[in-house]
Amino acid sequence: MLRLFALLLPLSLGGAFGCDAPGATSHSEPVRLELPDEQDPSRAELVAAADAIFVQASSKKGEEAAEAFAHAARLRQASYRTYGKHVDALEAMELWSEAADRSEGKACDFGIELANLRAQVGGDPDEQYRDYYLLRERFQGSACHPRLERGLGILTAYRPTPEKLRELRLSADKHGKNAKGQVTHQSLSQTVVPPDVLRASLESPTEISKVEPFSAERTARVVVHVTHPTRFQVGSLKSTEDKAPRLFVDIEHASFRGQEVIESKGLVQRVRLGKKDGSTRVVLDLSKEAHHRVFYLPEPFRLVIDLGLDELEQSETLRQIRRVVLDPGHGGHDPGAVGPNGLREKDVALDIAHRAAPLLAREVGVSTLLTRDVDAFIPLDERAARANAFHADLFVSIHLNSSEDKDSKGVMTFVLDTSRDAAASKIAARENSSTEAAAAELANSLSRIQSESRRAASETFAKLLQRSAGASLRQNYRGVSDHGVRSAGFYVLAGASMPAVLFEGSFISNPLEAQRLNSEDYRQRLADAVVNAVRAYRDGL
Repeated sequence: MLRLFALLLPLSLGGAFGCDAPGATSHSEPVRLELPDEQDPSRAELVAAADAIFVQASSKKGEEAAEAFAHAARLRQASYRTYGKHVDALEAMELWSEAADRSEGKACDFGIELANLRAQVGGDPDEQYRDYYLLRERFQGSACHPRLERGLGILTAYRPTPEKLRELRLSADKHGKNAKGQVTHQSLSQTVVPPDVLRASLESPTEISKVEPFSAERTARVVVHVTHPTRFQVGSLKSTEDKAPRLFVDIEHASFRGQEVIESKGLVQRVRLGKKDGSTRVVLDLSKEAHHRVFYLPEPFRLVIDLGLDELEQSETLRQIRRVVLDPGHGGHDPGAVGPNGLREKDVALDIAHRAAPLLAREVGVSTLLTRDVDAFIPLDERAARANAFHADLFVSIHLNSSEDKDSKGVMTFVLDTSRDAAASKIAARENSSTEAAAAELANSLSRIQSESRRAASETFAKLLQRSAGASLRQNYRGVSDHGVRSAGFYVLAGASMPAVLFEGSFISNPLEAQRLNSEDYRQRLADAVVNAVRAYRDGL
């Protein structure tokens, strides 16, 4: 077994450090390590270099981004193979997957690197054969095809039964190619499997505890609550003469109790649950054929199914601002953060939204929807669904920050994206009522299905909101800190089909800012900041 892996998993440390090595790619201005002669790099140096390249890669696009992610993956992989830290392998696998998803020309090569590393970590040649086989089916005729054939030849002893191979071929045909037989960008992640950090519970029985449909005429969201993480497969069936179009999700090892048919109205007519080969199939009966997107939220684990008659990602009309959704954070039994003066985040956020909404309508001329208009609890899953149903062009979730450090103060705005920022992950975990690991996992998984255009638009609006907040507050208040635009995995932004940001208006945990937040003038200035940012974004500033 070890000999087999040594053949399939060549160690190329030279390529990781910018030296020429088989399969290595040159990079423009790569991050390089300054190390003494004849001294191996420490794990800290390898990780620091990989993180620096990751930051660079996140600001790039297309093949340039893919090559940068691959470069960071090589560094993390080298660290794992040298120092044996499992976390480095997990990070390397995420980076190889990101590189494959971003690349057109080298998606197959990066996929092979991911499969090789997974095999080395898991020690499972059956799984390696499956990975290689799927890659071969998806990349037929590509330059990497001979490599896959050789690998499959070496792994012949682990070839599955003809029935299993047929299932693999069907999976590859169904998810891996577009109408022209070409591999699509989404094909590598269409069969959705949670990251390796969840594997401990993936093979255990799980239970569907609740199914919630939120359906409008042109959009819908269905949330499937599952007791713990599991794999799932997505498929769709077009309409026939006697049947409406359907979307289905097969949830492995899942059982359910209770209502098997849930009636709904709008785009989703009903949701049906039934058993299938040891799994549970969740079927959505649709009124019309629709675009779909399926992702998961980690804590608590639930599958989110978004549907829309229009494309779920806007691209050409990002600056046509006609409808804005304001989302006052928390509400009802969830007070959010509480200041030293007893001020509650939920009350201030709602007041800021109430102040901003009429100004947006009167001064900017846009229609405005509040996800909650009173002191009521709205689940995070439902907030973006309401924005999608409203066909919003912008989504602004309004919050107040909190920190154990009472001296922390200032304004910051978040977008949904991958992050290595521990402070940002901590804030996201608090707003999500989850762990920092879950927030990071959500950001990593959703960054792959979020379009570049919407990510860029969200960042543009976030920068305008930060600038507007600083200008508005500093007219009357001293010492307003600008923490800039940050990225993290916020549940409330997940699945929004328009540019979306989370605005942390000040630190309610800071005694001075809590006192300011208790005044009408300060709240009005935060509302003005939102209005001015929307106006500036619409006007292309």
